[in-house]
Amino acid sequence: MKKFVSILIALSLAISSLFAFSINAYANSLKTADQIMLGQSINATVSNVDDNAKNYWFKFDCLSSNYYDLLTSSQALTNADVFLTVYNADKTVINSNINSNTDLNFNTTTYFEAGKTYYFKYEVSDSSYSFTASLNIHNHNYISTFAKAVADDDRENAIDGYVKYRCSSCGDEYIAQNIFAPVSVSLSSLKVAYNGYEKYNNITVYDKLGNVIPASEYVVTYEDNILCGKAWVYVNFIGNNYKGELTSCFIIVPAKPTTVSLTAKKNKITFKWNKDTTASGYEIQYSTSKSFSKSKTKLVTVTKNSTKSKTFSKLLKKKKYYVRIRAYKTIDGVKQFGSWSKKMSVKTKK
Repeated sequence: MKKFVSILIALSLAISSLFAFSINAYANSLKTADQIMLGQSINATVSNVDDNAKNYWFKFDCLSSNYYDLLTSSQALTNADVFLTVYNADKTVINSNINSNTDLNFNTTTYFEAGKTYYFKYEVSDSSYSFTASLNIHNHNYISTFAKAVADDDRENAIDGYVKYRCSSCGDEYIAQNIFAPVSVSLSSLKVAYNGYEKYNNITVYDKLGNVIPASEYVVTYEDNILCGKAWVYVNFIGNNYKGELTSCFIIVPAKPTTVSLTAKKNKITFKWNKDTTASGYEIQYSTSKSFSKSKTKLVTVTKNSTKSKTFSKLLKKKKYYVRIRAYKTIDGVKQFGSWSKKMSVKTKK
């Protein structure tokens, strides 16, 4: 009977020992991870000296896509590093954190997707660490940042601006407003006639998407905008949303020439005009056609701006001829013409 009782006691102790081991070993691997619910706290201990408590695992079945905070807190600092690693169901590390004996509490924020399971693993580098872990939805602390859009004549170098909000704790960010960079300037007139005064233009500025940028965002200055030639337009951004500069240009062409006289002889005519020292030269048309039809019109180029008369010979007798003139300025190797003068007419003699 005593022997039987001894056997029962021994068997009972063995079962108790096995049961105790199972409790310690529970949550010691991903497969045996504890379940944590949203808003729930779990108390646990990890130990570097106890093989049954070297790791502590728990899992979370996410029902709503969001950022979540796992707050780890302890009653006392440990003399070791505490490691927290977050895995997805594929055992891929998606986040990690280390508390190096500096804080009683440390927080780990991770984005989880609905319908997926995630795992948390605690380890300690030395000694043991007792803690409480609680899981809650993360409350973002967004801080706004602002960047002006940068204008550039080279569209590829233009930089868009933004109003951006970024969470100071989890790093989540979103753009609340895009500010598209200015890239082009439209002028109301690409050619204007010289008159001795400064020339200006009506300016419209567009961003990358073709939106008009308010005039309050920039100031316009001009250079070389009096004499015939290329006049420069500078759009400098000084407003709240943009910075940098765009440039454009327009052409100041010679004024319409002033004709003086048109006289005729038997088979020739002489045409006179006032010279234009701002021009490079002139083009003169003479024709038997009042509308200067191409088949009945001849063109003569005068390359000296100091010239102020021209005679055309070998003409038909007793024929009415029409003459007009325009001045040109050579800019970047191209003749830029002003307007034609009023036409004059005369009839050749017998």
